[in-house]
Amino acid sequence: MGEQNIISNLNLLSNKIFKILEKEVYATLDNIINITPDILNKEPLKTIFTKEETNGVILIANALILFYILHFIISQIISIYNGKNIENIYQFIIKIIIIGILVNNSYFICELILKVFNGLSNAIDIFCKNFIDKDITFSVLKENIYKLKDIDKSDLISIEGLIKSTLSLSSVSILITLSIRYVTVILLLLISPIAIICLCSNITSGFSKIWFKTLFINLSMQIFIKLVILIPIVYKDTKSSMYKVILLGSLYLLYKINSFISSIFSKISERKNT
Repeated sequence: MGEQNIISNLNLLSNKIFKILEKEVYATLDNIINITPDILNKEPLKTIFTKEETNGVILIANALILFYILHFIISQIISIYNGKNIENIYQFIIKIIIIGILVNNSYFICELILKVFNGLSNAIDIFCKNFIDKDITFSVLKENIYKLKDIDKSDLISIEGLIKSTLSLSSVSILITLSIRYVTVILLLLISPIAIICLCSNITSGFSKIWFKTLFINLSMQIFIKLVILIPIVYKDTKSSMYKVILLGSLYLLYKINSFISSIFSKISERKNT
C-alpha cells in the first residue's frame, strides 16, 4: 500500500512538471538556442557598447599594448648583456600594429564570427525545412513526443513514463546549459579585445587559444542540438518500439550535450606525440 502511494505521488509530480514544461520551457529554449549577431545590439551588451562613450575594455587592451612594448624594450636591453636571442624588432613592430588594429576592431570581428555560425545554423534550418517540411525546434520535438499514446498519462514504470521523465530532466538541463552558454558568450564577446591583445606574447597566447576554443564550442552547440533534434523528428514510424529507443537516446544526448560537444573538440585539438 505504501509503495503504491509513493508511485502515485511520483506520477502526480511527474505530470505537474510535464505540464509546466509544456507551457514555458520549450518556448524559452527555442528563443535562446540561436545566438545571432543581434546579441551585440541587445541588453546587456547594448548598454556596455554604447556609442556615446569609449569602450573601457578596448582602453584596457590598448594600455596592455604599451605594456608589451615596454616589456619588449626591457628584454632588448637585457639581451645585450646576456646574449639571449629574442624576437626581431621589425617583426615585433609589424605584429603590434596588426594586433592593435584587430583590438580596435575586435567587436566587428566578433560580429563576423557570429554571422558565420548563424549562417551555418540557418543553412541547417533551410535544409531541414525543405527535406521534412518542419522546423527543427523543441516545440516540434514536443509535438512528436505527444504523438505517443497517453504519454501525458503514462506511469513512470513504463517506457513512455521513462521517456516523459527523461524529457523533463533533459529539458531543464538544456535550459540551464543554454542559459549558461548565453551568458558565457556575452562574457567572451566583452573580453574579446583582451583575448586578441594576449596574442602579442607566447606567455599569454594560451589565454587567446582558450578564449577562441570556448567561443567556438558555445556557438557550435546550436548546430549540434538541431542535428540531435532532427533525428527523432525525421523518423516516420512513430508507433514502432524503435522510435521510442531513438527518442529516448536523443533526449539523453540533449541532456549530456555540453559534455558531448566538449569531448569531441577536446579530441580534435589533441596532438599525437611523435
